[in-house]
Amino acid sequence: MKKVFIVFILLYSFSLLASKIDWNSTEISSQNHFSFLEERFNDNVYFPSRVRPTNYTQFKLATSSLSSFKNATVNFFSNENTPSHFLQIHTPIKYKEKPFEHAILHNDLPFNSYLYFNLLTGVDFISNITHESKYSFVYYGTKLFANIDNILFIDGYWWTGHFTGDEDLFRTSPIYDSWSQNSDDNIQTSIDNVSGKIVYRKRYGSLSVGRGTHIIGNNIGGSVILNDACNDYGYFSGKLDFKKFSISLMHGTLIPDSTNVNDLGEPEYKNYNDKYIAVKKLDWKPNSKIHFFAGEEVIYGGRSIDPSYLLPQTFLRATEHNLRDRDNVLIFCGMNLKPFPHNTFYVNFILDELSKSKIFTDWWGNKYAIQLGNSYFIDRKKDSHITIEFTAVRPWMYTHKILHNKYSHDGIGLGFPDGSNLIQIAGELNCNLLKCLTANIHSSFTKQGSLGNDFSINYETRPDDTANWLEGEKTEKIEIKTVFKWQPLTHHRIIFGHSATRINDNDLEQQLSISYQATY
Repeated sequence: MKKVFIVFILLYSFSLLASKIDWNSTEISSQNHFSFLEERFNDNVYFPSRVRPTNYTQFKLATSSLSSFKNATVNFFSNENTPSHFLQIHTPIKYKEKPFEHAILHNDLPFNSYLYFNLLTGVDFISNITHESKYSFVYYGTKLFANIDNILFIDGYWWTGHFTGDEDLFRTSPIYDSWSQNSDDNIQTSIDNVSGKIVYRKRYGSLSVGRGTHIIGNNIGGSVILNDACNDYGYFSGKLDFKKFSISLMHGTLIPDSTNVNDLGEPEYKNYNDKYIAVKKLDWKPNSKIHFFAGEEVIYGGRSIDPSYLLPQTFLRATEHNLRDRDNVLIFCGMNLKPFPHNTFYVNFILDELSKSKIFTDWWGNKYAIQLGNSYFIDRKKDSHITIEFTAVRPWMYTHKILHNKYSHDGIGLGFPDGSNLIQIAGELNCNLLKCLTANIHSSFTKQGSLGNDFSINYETRPDDTANWLEGEKTEKIEIKTVFKWQPLTHHRIIFGHSATRINDNDLEQQLSISYQATY
């Protein structure tokens, strides 16, 4: 029975296809979230302190016996240092000095491996004080992580739940980013989500298949290069890593913002065009203080997968030119600098058109964005730091004339979350108040013009061929968000949040949030 259950879990993990891959992980990112479901899957967060026996296979299932269930119940409400799991499997360590006699153990499990499977449940409650509206979201799900001989890595994350309350308010939730279904009485709206990845890693590289989102470049206000504030998508990726230099390639499948239309101009039910993203990234780290990176992104569709965009050694822009110049190519670069032990400076830059002869003019095609930041680490081990960031995005950045080539996925932009034609100054403080209590304060000031400020606009509708910074009707937004994360017990976490937003001279809009999650 135990073997059957193990096989079931392993098969289940393969069906949960990624959250992030190595080459696009960031050192600095915003921790200002009102829901635990906004966190990206991280095995170091959910599965710390792996202790493995050396001479036997350890199998623990919370419901394998009455005594196991009693112990699991006690552990669930305890404050133990090492968290327990609904299912955990550890196999013996294979020492190098011992002769290699058998590739696998007598119970058909590999050496140097472990698997964790957790159940989770939680609730989010949001109240808009200004408009006297509120909603709640109740959910449950599973998490899985497996390491097979430090060669094959598997993780899976699934959850489902339902909203009740004010529909206009819960539609603004970050986790409400894709498909939904209303109950027969229209009282509840259900959503679900699944992500995961399978990574095969050897000495000089890795191959991955997964479902998830990606982010490029340190940031606290959202990446100007590739942001993860969207629904998950399937992808393949690969990486060649030679310590100081690495090259990576990712190819993902996206969903257009709307369906195709018939001959009468009417939308066809669930008839979506093909849409893909390909990203190539080069990283160079000459020493521990400097990190340079550069790369290309291309959004294309209306046809099947193009093998031309799967070659890491070629230029994507030159490839796109030879494919009749019909796709959307962007070029990016950046740098992370650590001149002092407690400081990290970062720069992110992305451009679309940018004519050299018109670079200092107000030509509309000068589409680029730049992001500068500095983070001072109070305590790197505890991730306590303060960050200041400046972002400037030109008008018409991220826009395109073809629907399936827009820089978006399923109706949400992949660029800077606040759009374009803007400047933003942001700051964030993340600190540990107590051993089990952290505080995060995020503030930002954004000034934005109405001309070409959204990815969904067709740039062929522009009024003329010029575009000035902050052109159009100007909007000023000030936002302050405070989040306290408290972990009173090992398997229980709580978030208390408050946000205050003022747009121009309008009334201050405030929201309160409480989020609870239990994992075992």
